[in-house]
Amino acid sequence: MNVVLFHIGRNGLPEYQEDCFAQYRLFNPDLKTYFLTDKYLLEDSLFKKYDIQPMDKNDFHSSKIDHFITFFKHGRLLSPYQFWIVTALRLIYIENFMKSMKLKDVYHFENDVLIYRNISTINDKFQELYPRMAITPGGPDKCITGFMYIHDFAPLSKMTEFFVEMLRKYGKPNLMKMYGMDMVNEMTLMRAFSKEYPDDLQFLPILPFGEWSTNFEEFGSLFDPASYGQFIGGSAQDKIPGLMPSDHYIGQYMRSHPEVKMGWMSWDHLRVPFVIYDGVAYDINNLHIHSKNLHLYKSK
Repeated sequence: MNVVLFHIGRNGLPEYQEDCFAQYRLFNPDLKTYFLTDKYLLEDSLFKKYDIQPMDKNDFHSSKIDHFITFFKHGRLLSPYQFWIVTALRLIYIENFMKSMKLKDVYHFENDVLIYRNISTINDKFQELYPRMAITPGGPDKCITGFMYIHDFAPLSKMTEFFVEMLRKYGKPNLMKMYGMDMVNEMTLMRAFSKEYPDDLQFLPILPFGEWSTNFEEFGSLFDPASYGQFIGGSAQDKIPGLMPSDHYIGQYMRSHPEVKMGWMSWDHLRVPFVIYDGVAYDINNLHIHSKNLHLYKSK
């Protein structure tokens, strides 16, 4: 098993990248971790400090990447560094990387995510429960990489091929109508794929009961797409805690059940988040901190 992270951009690593690395290593000190990025960033001192293996993403370029950029644009030229291009392209780069390196059982999450669990302790559960891929569902029209598991490159390749083919065949405006998307990005494309191929992209438990709790009993804990993180710290725009997005499954539930609370407890002298419902506290394995203030929510 391995963790594969990703970042490209002209302005260096995000300011909060060290918070992500430091928190991750508190709970996963030895897990082999790769970071696909631009060549000019490979010597950044953070990689050595946190024992992260940087890799030049250009070594894993492919024609599918070029095709995706071509079909993704609509009416204007898009830069490969434009945000929604990058967020989708990372999945193709990770696919190519996994294939080239012959990796299996890969975990991926975004760089504004804090991890509160030793992933190795639940790897057997992922292998048992998810034969292809699993992800945190965001809402009716989006899947979010707050946490993602990929058994091998084949299902990821199938998904990214779906992206390219659907864009080629229908174009962005028609895709939005077909799947009820507010915009076309990697989140809505993944949700469309999950509707067409539910066995290839399954869902992680985000609530301890109801439709979005599948496999909660097996894990005994929850995963955050981006909803608990926004409730804790707000959005990148306003950074006001208590946000409950109406287009998120978790946000919808918390709006209708104000008795649901979030808090923190100490586990082996480390602060970890939990959600309380009906007097019971449920661990949360990760928080997707949309506000980017990761330093406020680290375990120590």
